[in-house]
Amino acid sequence: CNVSTSRKQTDLMMKNSICETPAHNMSTREIPAQEVPMRLLEKLAELYGDEPPGFTGFSVTNKNCPDFICGVYVNESNRLVVQIKGDSIVARKRLEDVLDSKDFLIETDAIYTQKELIALKEQLLDRQIILGDLPLLRNVSYTKMRTHDIEICLIVNTPEKQKEFRENVMDSPAFRFTGPEVPPVNTTEGVNDIKGVALRPEYTVYSTETKQVKFILYNHSGGPVYCGAHYYITYEDDRGVWRKLPINDFAVDILYSVENGDCREFSASLYPDVYPNHTGRYRFFYDVTIGDMQVGDKLLMMAEFRLSDSKQELAQAAKTPVPETVR
Repeated sequence: CNVSTSRKQTDLMMKNSICETPAHNMSTREIPAQEVPMRLLEKLAELYGDEPPGFTGFSVTNKNCPDFICGVYVNESNRLVVQIKGDSIVARKRLEDVLDSKDFLIETDAIYTQKELIALKEQLLDRQIILGDLPLLRNVSYTKMRTHDIEICLIVNTPEKQKEFRENVMDSPAFRFTGPEVPPVNTTEGVNDIKGVALRPEYTVYSTETKQVKFILYNHSGGPVYCGAHYYITYEDDRGVWRKLPINDFAVDILYSVENGDCREFSASLYPDVYPNHTGRYRFFYDVTIGDMQVGDKLLMMAEFRLSDSKQELAQAAKTPVPETVR
């Protein structure tokens, strides 16, 4: 965690180096810096973890966690930091005694402790459940509790979208919004037909109001093709610049196998209620592996399609024919 050390924290920092720690506390061998906080966390789990002792690790939500401990984390210097409330001197002495170590920091001036952030995130989750699948919630890619705040990643992260979230979902000074305000440039290109593998959209043109586009992956490579659930889409803006389409690109890692002579159909979401889609060209990108997952050819497949608001063009839209190379 990227944490700055305050003057108060500096005053509480022990000057002992790991090498100066008595032999009965640590081994006399040189210990990697990252190993020390892990040992202390394991000790906290043994002391205050849920039943059976230490089974689930240590958390401030453990029922046996002392009230004065409000959070724990490892900072960028590989030091264990313990957030406490109350008398810092008493808290440090108590922790030194039970941990048999002085190699940790005490933090007393956190605006939001982990305990407070956990409670706040639970409130946010309850609020999201109550509101259901609204467009303003579909704009949320994910929420994550960090060391001193809660990150809310927005698909479209504009001041207007942030204000909409604070006014209609929930507001807190602990919220930190992330995500692109302007769709980033992405000029990547892939292949749509190679080594007996082809990727096609079901139709070559769709309405600008379409929420999902169906794609078909054909396999006539002579062996299996492996693919997952991740994809992304780019679009050509009105200046001819290719940009990444704002969509929720979070996906659970699932491995699919497409046998030789078979095909796989799947859909990609366009999120028109989050980011209004324009007429023009779009590209869908999808990673596949031909043959063995470890040594097989890894390819970035690409399928191009168009969005249109012309009723006549949409009425005449026909299905994309099966590629000749896989017939």
